[in-house]
Amino acid sequence: MINKDLSIVDSGILLSEIKSPTRMNQFERMRDIEEYFTKLCKKYTIETMSMEKLFFTRFNQNNAEFVFGIRAILITLCLKNNIKIKEYTPIQLKKFVTGNGKAEKILVQKCIMKLYGLKEFPEFNDAADALALAYIGLKIK
Repeated sequence: MINKDLSIVDSGILLSEIKSPTRMNQFERMRDIEEYFTKLCKKYTIETMSMEKLFFTRFNQNNAEFVFGIRAILITLCLKNNIKIKEYTPIQLKKFVTGNGKAEKILVQKCIMKLYGLKEFPEFNDAADALALAYIGLKIK
């Protein structure tokens, strides 16, 4: 999450599998994600959520079902909390952040570091992607 001045308010990823001694099933992971986002909505005033448009070509059906389930949960929570939803394709995101819609992930990470004044890469690629989505969501009206 970022403020309008590009200061990072909160960032990270939810690693529900790591928190549990036994591997959680998809439904338990969905519950954890719903609870986590609900807490964020209570803690912060969130105006906009930027999401990546999804398309699956090489993923198995279980992955697609899980991701679309999470997406439905997040969209529902956004609607309940009057949070505007913006969607961008991976190509739009890369083009906006780097100037090249086919840029490698490492270039996106370097651009994110520069935009936010970070001294090191975010620990997880997904966190860098989230910061890129937050940036594009703020800049495109």
